[in-house]
Amino acid sequence: MKDFSIFIANGSVKKQQPDSNLSESLARDCMERFEDAKLSLNTGRKPKFIYENVYESLREAADSILFLKGYKSFSHEASISFLQQFKDLSAKEISDFDRMRIKRNGMKYYGKSCSEKDVEEAIKFSDTLMKKLLEIRKKS
Repeated sequence: MKDFSIFIANGSVKKQQPDSNLSESLARDCMERFEDAKLSLNTGRKPKFIYENVYESLREAADSILFLKGYKSFSHEASISFLQQFKDLSAKEISDFDRMRIKRNGMKYYGKSCSEKDVEEAIKFSDTLMKKLLEIRKKS
């Protein structure tokens, strides 16, 4: 994964004033989106859409931390890269989050499919990661 400084240098991330209001709003949104995704499982909704919501909830959680630290990201990859600086997250967790990004992009832009099993695995992984991201946000 690229270093976060590369995204700043290429303009995919800009430095700005920390925005605690936007951070708080995103933190609420990500929790609601994640709960909605979990409730959507086994309801007949397309797994693809549930998976996208699970991924988006994690991205919003990451962005809520970025806003607290005074950054705005225009790149999903940059938002994930930013997380490398936190010792509470393992390289494997960040890598798995990035794999979710890649899978979501495949579904959204290239017609790739997603199974209910994929969604169940994503929810299980995201349950743990979401808690860690929100804890990091709280400490920030």
